[in-house]
Amino acid sequence: MMRADFLPLARPSAGPEEIEAVAEVLKSGWWTTGPKVAEFEREFAAYINYGGGMIYTAALNSCTSGLYLSLLALGVGAGDEVIVPTWTFAATAHVVEWTGARPVLCDIGEDSLNIDVGQAERLITKNTKAIIPVHIAGYPCNMEAIARLSEAHGLFVVEDAAHAIGTRYKGVKIGNFSTATAFSFYATKNLAMGEGGLVASKNPDLIEKIKKIGYFGINKEAFKRYDKRGTWFYDIETLGYKCNLDSIHAALGLVQLQKLDSMNSRRREIAAAYKNGLSARISYTKDSDEHYHTYHLFPITIPADVNRDALINELKDRNIGTSVHFRPLHLHSHYKGRSAAIDFPVADKVFPRILSLPMFPAMTDDDVEYVINNINELVGTYG
Repeated sequence: MMRADFLPLARPSAGPEEIEAVAEVLKSGWWTTGPKVAEFEREFAAYINYGGGMIYTAALNSCTSGLYLSLLALGVGAGDEVIVPTWTFAATAHVVEWTGARPVLCDIGEDSLNIDVGQAERLITKNTKAIIPVHIAGYPCNMEAIARLSEAHGLFVVEDAAHAIGTRYKGVKIGNFSTATAFSFYATKNLAMGEGGLVASKNPDLIEKIKKIGYFGINKEAFKRYDKRGTWFYDIETLGYKCNLDSIHAALGLVQLQKLDSMNSRRREIAAAYKNGLSARISYTKDSDEHYHTYHLFPITIPADVNRDALINELKDRNIGTSVHFRPLHLHSHYKGRSAAIDFPVADKVFPRILSLPMFPAMTDDDVEYVINNINELVGTYG
């Protein structure tokens, strides 16, 4: 039976706790960057911390800002190259260009859709300064191989962890491995604020620099000037930008952080149900008991005899939302033929057959069953 309402690809999960937290900030009068942001930074650092060492964080207005400011703070600029997977959203490569550096696109592994570390090593030149691995859909990249690559060639590693809040690589949460790690709190993400991002690092000087250039290059005393501790005086110490997070979004984030493990657990339940119920003609990207996949997305690989666009439209007619993550960067007009003189055989092979199914914690078992039944029916009409 056709469902009456549209089942979207993603939907943020919010309850009365989020509403109360936002109302508290509105009543406080401190709407911009303030104590709630500092509290969120501390709580997030505690959440990802592993092994007792210090993790430092800078809350920002987006993950994109986090990636960009990290590269700037590390001195990436004109004449440098940064290796980026072709299988990612535009932000991962755009931020490299914003610094004046050149993004060098790299192919992916077919089983995970994550960066092919072997090919990445072949792309390294004397100008390569950094690599940006992306944890696609919430499954971790091979961080040990990336660390070996970084050490052997003297590269900075800036992780794009937009999909990977709570993801664990061999028991250790993402955010503990690299020079800097950028997280996203966009409305569709596992921890949703609407907008927002954060950079985590074990280097306090790097985080301090990111905070400074993320707010006009003003010294760290600037945010005290509106309360009793502060003074009107501030100093612009360097060129900076406007990337600070506000207290309203931080309040949302604090509540979402308390729910994150349970929401990630529900995503994993939905993923298991999909794998258990979908046709044997469907295949999936990699999962492993060795790691903890947080399933920000649930991509499937459809059979070669299925027309993906026709399937998407049929599912839409049945009130099921889907999408494609991602159209590889090398296929876009801006990057075509200009950022790497290599082929992308894996990305080109996988792209026509990839499809993301609805995935969000508030999905009911009936929602999941509805998706399974309709995909099985439609895929069964081919071949």
